[in-house]
Amino acid sequence: MKCLLSLHRGLLAGTLLFLSVSLAQGAQRQEPEMSWLQNDRIRVGVDLKMGGSITSLCDLKDGRELINNFDHGRQVQMSFYSGPVPFLSKGKQPHPAWRALGWNPVQSGDWAGHPSRVLEHRNTGKEIYTRLVPMQWPLPEVEGDCQMESWIWLEEQAVHLRCRLKNAREDKTFYPAKHQELPAVYTTGEFNRVVTYSGDRPFTNGALNEWLDPGPPWKTFCASERWAALVDSKGWGLGVWQPASTYWKQGEVPGSAGAKGTRDDATGYLAPVGLEHLDHNASYEYECRLVPGAVNEIRALVASWERGRELPCYRFESNRSGWTIRGATDTGLPLPGIWKVQSQSTVVYLEGPATFWRAETAGSLKVSLLLKAQAGRLRVAWKTIRAEDPEGSAVFEVPVGGSRKEHSFNLKDQPGYKGGLQRLMLRFESLKPGESLEIESVRLAP
Repeated sequence: MKCLLSLHRGLLAGTLLFLSVSLAQGAQRQEPEMSWLQNDRIRVGVDLKMGGSITSLCDLKDGRELINNFDHGRQVQMSFYSGPVPFLSKGKQPHPAWRALGWNPVQSGDWAGHPSRVLEHRNTGKEIYTRLVPMQWPLPEVEGDCQMESWIWLEEQAVHLRCRLKNAREDKTFYPAKHQELPAVYTTGEFNRVVTYSGDRPFTNGALNEWLDPGPPWKTFCASERWAALVDSKGWGLGVWQPASTYWKQGEVPGSAGAKGTRDDATGYLAPVGLEHLDHNASYEYECRLVPGAVNEIRALVASWERGRELPCYRFESNRSGWTIRGATDTGLPLPGIWKVQSQSTVVYLEGPATFWRAETAGSLKVSLLLKAQAGRLRVAWKTIRAEDPEGSAVFEVPVGGSRKEHSFNLKDQPGYKGGLQRLMLRFESLKPGESLEIESVRLAP
């Protein structure tokens, strides 16, 4: 049997090829075991022979199937990434095409067609719940050392999806942060154009951005309104709202001419992305909404959901709140009510999640911290929504010792701090290995 490898693996930097490989040792495709929810607008179905991934989604008025099911790397599903790279288990080697992915459990199954194992499933008629053991995508027939859970319910025109990863890894190594798909979304080949708003004045009816980009590699973009859609030539398709990230990936596989069905190789790809450490005992979750419809309908719905959003504010009570760390270690998860960081080098890099704010609305940075060091030098850095723009930064002196308190740093008068911004970074410089800091919160204020 021949099969084209799923391009779900598009988070790599572009070295993968669209390969055809023999799956002579792979599993035969199982017949679906579906569980459904439906209201007067939409119908959604999950396949229990694919880990409870969303394998079907239709707008009842339109009638077309939106989800691609070419192999176990498509669907709408959870997919997570961590070290080591490569990841080996039970004497098995990863497929050469996916060797650089490392540890990569996915909800549907592995590259060779072995499905993930469902442990528990409930359908109340209003909500679908699934708990499963995922498969490691790069390895044949190797279960992940973790569990996944999903909750699905309908809200008029939207599918509300809540996802959770619960790690139980024997490997307790603290690996570098990797990009996580939140979730991975694959549509049929008919819905292959990506539409979003990537400007610096969200929800002001600015002109939309549109791409038609065959992959891999997948292209990255800023979705400053926190939504994007895969649409057909008339601007109708599947929208995704992910309130936790403005950093997204997208692409298209043209596939065979005229073959645009749910089992065909042609597909559109879309994923909101979060940069995260997935600790050995991590309990990590996110929510999103899927919206079939025309682009103007999708945008209007998201605008209503986004109304009232406040400036970025992060509290480190039990987890890192989407922040990542380099040049240091911390106490691991769950955090003990505060983020305690110990330096391993002269610079500790703390990087915030991809979000959006306008500089003129957030002229002050407030950081509640205690720095236990001989000298306190903090470089505050920021990135604009345009990838080609250089990062801006400003240096501040931070008092050392004493007790933890909130410090205020003036950003509004700093050169380059202007317009639409999407990422905040804190760099504690001139440290010595072993020196430490304790951070309670980070927030932007007027």
